[in-house]
Amino acid sequence: MKAKWMVRCLLFTIGSALLLAIVTRAGGPIFENSRLASAETFLSEKPVELSDDNLVDGLSELKLPVPIAKVDLNGAVLSVDLKVTEDRFDKGELYRGIAEMISFSFERTTNIDQLLLRLVAEDRWLGKRYLLLAADVRRGEWPESALYALRTTGNMELPKELRTWFRVTETQLWKSGVN
Repeated sequence: MKAKWMVRCLLFTIGSALLLAIVTRAGGPIFENSRLASAETFLSEKPVELSDDNLVDGLSELKLPVPIAKVDLNGAVLSVDLKVTEDRFDKGELYRGIAEMISFSFERTTNIDQLLLRLVAEDRWLGKRYLLLAADVRRGEWPESALYALRTTGNMELPKELRTWFRVTETQLWKSGVN
């Protein structure tokens, strides 16, 4: 009885493997779509040349802790304002957002040489905007480890090396934690 069961399992396994090989070679619709999806995923990982045509698509994929308030692309300079609200003021999350924007600008694009990034708070009653933090980040002027350090800073004060590498200016409002 056990011998018949083992032979049937073996034949079933061999038959399944052959059927899978035939369907894969035939390139049925299921496999064409998965190959296409794989190709698109692979292609989206390659750095691209950022332009007005793909700027919105590229930025919309980012997982930022706060919304983008303003964007400008002028040649090789990308300027971005992130809108910080009182209820979304977590320095650790904001540092991770800055790191995400830096990573996007220099690791996922080929033509951005400078990122001008500002964190701006807006007084919803008066409509007045306040600068919290500004960074002038330039391609190739910081070590690879700097992004990891920025992501893991948490709510601590930004280390001097990071402020230097990313040319960060912190306002008194930022230092006080927008109280």
